[in-house]
Amino acid sequence: MFLKKLGIHGLRNLSHNEVYLSPTSNFFYGVNGSGKTSLLEAIHVLGRGRSFRSRTLEPIINEEEQACTVYGVVQAERSSVSLGVTRSRAKEFEFKMNGQKVNSASLLADTMPLLVLSADTFRLLDAGPQYRRQYIDWGVFHVERAYRSLLQKFKRALKQRNSLLRCDRIDMSSLSVWDIEFVELADQINQYRKQYLEKLIEKIQWVIGEITELDGFDFKYFPGWDAAKNLSDVLYADRQRDVQMKATTHGPQRADLRVRFNMRPANEVLSRGQIKIVVTAMQVAQGYLYHEMTGQQCLYLLDDLPSELDLSHRKRVGGLLFRLGAQTFVTGVIKEDLMSSWPIEDENVSMFHVEHGHIIQE
Repeated sequence: MFLKKLGIHGLRNLSHNEVYLSPTSNFFYGVNGSGKTSLLEAIHVLGRGRSFRSRTLEPIINEEEQACTVYGVVQAERSSVSLGVTRSRAKEFEFKMNGQKVNSASLLADTMPLLVLSADTFRLLDAGPQYRRQYIDWGVFHVERAYRSLLQKFKRALKQRNSLLRCDRIDMSSLSVWDIEFVELADQINQYRKQYLEKLIEKIQWVIGEITELDGFDFKYFPGWDAAKNLSDVLYADRQRDVQMKATTHGPQRADLRVRFNMRPANEVLSRGQIKIVVTAMQVAQGYLYHEMTGQQCLYLLDDLPSELDLSHRKRVGGLLFRLGAQTFVTGVIKEDLMSSWPIEDENVSMFHVEHGHIIQE
């Protein structure tokens, strides 16, 4: 699977652009502010219905336009799918697949799975646990079809339980009823995450060994409560605490993937450059495991790679992505820095110059 064609209208400084893309490696170079990151942002909007740079889509609409539109054609082995996303200043969304409106951005994600490496991604180790939960759930979501609806049911049960805890007079019998559903769903989520992480952690360790000489990493999954105890017992024992906090303090919503280096928290002992290498390995590992478990490929968006990794590590990462066969979109200021990052045997590289919001294929 790869993105064959991309069209962008009214997204930041990218007014009117339509490009045809390589099924493997696509490089975009230009000065800062030319629109390179906005191009990656457009692909992200097409694949997830949202930006990786801002929480809402309103800021991405060109100031001279009333709406922005991104459309594309995804080529699969035997068929193609057209996708389209429009966001207006009136906060109206429109998602389309093959010309038909769809109600959920998750259908876009199913069609065009994306992995991003940007300045924000490199905060994965030192940001809050919710970012690492999102990292885990990306993988489970794409390989376990039942997981999406299971997670939605769990969020509803969590919301209901928290609503009860916020009441002035709590009906303990109602809380006990919701605890039963909460624990049942939580145990299923935990099982999915554990099974996936067993494979993913092994893959991460392999990728780390391929791109760096650093040794001594340990990845440990924390489910959100003491794993040696039954969650129902934990909830019952800490019920008074939950009442005081007016929130559920145990469960999958508190899960984390804890990364240590030589038995200490990795974000406390590694340099900024070393953290970038580990996070890069974690993202590359996701793509390898996704391909291994589904036979499909995801797309990689690598923003300003030359400024994030040195040449030696860029070459190793480029070699891994080339071997994987995934479609990649890489941005940088200098053309030669991009070319030197990739294996010379890749004959399908497409080079684009981005200048003043215009994308020109060379």
